[in-house]
Amino acid sequence: MQSWRIERHGQRNANIKELSMVSEARTLEANKIVTGRFMEEFKNQHNFAVIDELFSPRASVHLPAEGLPDGPEGQKAIARGIFAAFPDVRVTVDNVVAEGNFVAERHTARATHKGEFMGVAATGKAISWTENHLYRLENGKICELWSEWSFQKLMDQLAN
Repeated sequence: MQSWRIERHGQRNANIKELSMVSEARTLEANKIVTGRFMEEFKNQHNFAVIDELFSPRASVHLPAEGLPDGPEGQKAIARGIFAAFPDVRVTVDNVVAEGNFVAERHTARATHKGEFMGVAATGKAISWTENHLYRLENGKICELWSEWSFQKLMDQLAN
């Protein structure tokens, strides 16, 4: 009888661990869905309302640009300039990795330069650049975002 209790207890611990792993996998997938929605609905469809849905109101957004407000408003501000200069911008996600509360994502943006950008008048050129993002999520919301993008590559294409 005692060995049955030990087996039973061991089985219970295995089931709890298994449930925990399933729960973690679901959280990782849910976090990737949130960041995927950000890419598709905001970057590709230019839906500014989705920022308020996906980001925590107190989110910290670290962008490679000076003078922007922090948080979701900073994300909206930089996007307004990019969308005005490159109204047909589309991103294609190249890589996504999730671990714990973090999602790392790399994508390629392609667009036509149809408006002024950083002092450069519209050229009509088709260009591309890459972006790397690291998101930290809590309770299904983006609460921190670090962004880096190939700004020099973009500017070189506009100049040549």
